[in-house]
Amino acid sequence: MFDLYNNTMDTFTVGLYGTIAGLTRYTAKGVPGEALESVQFFEGLGMEGDFHANGGDRQISLLSLEERRWMNIQTERGLCFERYRENILIEGIPPAGFTPGVKLKIGEAILEISSVNKRCFRECSLFSRGQSCILAGQHRFAKVIRSGFVQIGDRVEGKGSMVYK
Repeated sequence: MFDLYNNTMDTFTVGLYGTIAGLTRYTAKGVPGEALESVQFFEGLGMEGDFHANGGDRQISLLSLEERRWMNIQTERGLCFERYRENILIEGIPPAGFTPGVKLKIGEAILEISSVNKRCFRECSLFSRGQSCILAGQHRFAKVIRSGFVQIGDRVEGKGSMVYK
């Protein structure tokens, strides 16, 4: 196993495991994403070919498969349901519990949760009526801290501080 803190192949003990359920690359803003079976992640940049792969702290967006399913069955759709697009869908670990600094080993890559935020849009029908939206608290961004190849079905191992409400 991989030791996330020392970047060595050592014993890696963790109690949080999930699976990659989806990978999507977005080549330009407003353009539909491309579903992928596998993709390369580059340290300090992000997902190969993704328009967010330019460094910074918001290189990769994460959402749980369960949250995406919830969004897909809602009759009242918030504005973010169409605007927010995740690069990685995770099954088995809700990203909402990830706090900044949590490290995730996914396939050969290691990501670090860097941002916990999503602003609501005033023009959203849910926001204007004061209704809650699952994305307001579930949205996570990560940066790539070790390059590697990732594919559907890869195990996700998390290490760090987790918060659940």
